[in-house]
Amino acid sequence: MPAIEVNGVMLDYADEGEGEPMVIVHGLGSSHRDWEDQVTLLSQHFRVVAPSMRGFGESEKGHPSLSVKTWSEDLLALADHFGFDTFHLMGFSMGGAISYQTAVDHQQRLRSLTIINSLPSFELNEWYKHMMVLYRISMAKVVGMKRLARFVAKRVFPEEHQADLRRLMIKRHENNDQDSYVKAVQALAGWSVADRINQLKLPVLVLAADQDMTPIEDKLVYLEEMGNARLEVIRNSRHVSHIDQAEIVYGLVRDHVLSVEDDPLR
Repeated sequence: MPAIEVNGVMLDYADEGEGEPMVIVHGLGSSHRDWEDQVTLLSQHFRVVAPSMRGFGESEKGHPSLSVKTWSEDLLALADHFGFDTFHLMGFSMGGAISYQTAVDHQQRLRSLTIINSLPSFELNEWYKHMMVLYRISMAKVVGMKRLARFVAKRVFPEEHQADLRRLMIKRHENNDQDSYVKAVQALAGWSVADRINQLKLPVLVLAADQDMTPIEDKLVYLEEMGNARLEVIRNSRHVSHIDQAEIVYGLVRDHVLSVEDDPLR
């Protein structure tokens, strides 16, 4: 896969298709490789660029700290490198946080926003959220990334027919850099732009798995704050909806983005 230097860091990325640019951002412990299905499908209609954010995949590691703001700045520098004055943006989980940050800081650069199983706030305002952070960090440090990868894969792909998806996730995630993973969890813990999403006027599609780690009701609270947003529920999905329900997610995202492209006012 190609790599480029942007914002002082080397990022590897996938770049496929032609047409209106669309940048897609992966989740915690992931890389652009977990977008494989969506890149293949969406590149039939758009130019799709999927970076591995700093600390993940084959992108540069070893940074003293990580933050959602820095990831967002990397993303904008990537768009500048490719000459994308405006572009469509999609983010999953951690990538959703990065996408929300980018939207509130640089709304004028975005033609549309798609969020998959994420929120504009990871504030630790409930005891179970504190426990989730401590658990992820403890697992990474104590049992290591290989066992953590197996645990996560079994949790998001628990059904018998998903055995191949489990094996693929373990293979991709077990070699995550432990230090980068822990710093990423720490970067997400307490982050929020919830007080600014009422500024968003661009078209927003929020996809929520019916069995996600955070309930659909949590997404609805924030949906009402945005001026032009709608929610679609992905059935029989736990968290990585773009993988376990790839065709359904593709169809919803394609139609969302194409509707924006067809709008003469945009």
